[in-house]
Amino acid sequence: MIHRDYGVIGSEVHIDIYDDRLEVYSPGGMYDGTFVQDVDPYNVCSVRRNPVIADVFSRMNLMERRGSGLRKIIESYEFEEKYKEKLKPEFRSTEVSFHTNLMNLNYDGQNDGQNDGQKLQPEQRRTEIIRVIEANPKATALELSKLLLVSKSTIERDLAKLRDEGHIEYEGSAKTGEWKLNK
Repeated sequence: MIHRDYGVIGSEVHIDIYDDRLEVYSPGGMYDGTFVQDVDPYNVCSVRRNPVIADVFSRMNLMERRGSGLRKIIESYEFEEKYKEKLKPEFRSTEVSFHTNLMNLNYDGQNDGQNDGQKLQPEQRRTEIIRVIEANPKATALELSKLLLVSKSTIERDLAKLRDEGHIEYEGSAKTGEWKLNK
């Protein structure tokens, strides 16, 4: 909120969470035009793009007034027992964006591929879709695809088949509607 460039129209801060890392994207590069990957993150000068927002956050004790954020992130990682140099936080910027990668220090990779070869057969998947809809009538095709590890189009075909067979119905608008089970 404090560092993003609100002049970049049609973009917003993105936070993507994966098993092994957290990625943050913010519109707006370094305010002075430099690239963070070309400077020492322990000595980045603080230039406030949004001084009013920074002042409010400072007064609420949610940030310090001096530019110590990158250094604090790195030092908090180095302090952790499971820290290794390869897990060091990564910062990079362009003229119009700032990216931060924070590695999960507790990730050991043991669960990688645990679902490989274990995707459900179509009938099993449709049964699972019905079970999910029963628990969450507002479930979306995208949510179902992530949950069941198949593409959104596969879920849409499954939903169409379940509708055609009379197992489910969708009531209401695309935004506010929900699924209804026919028993």
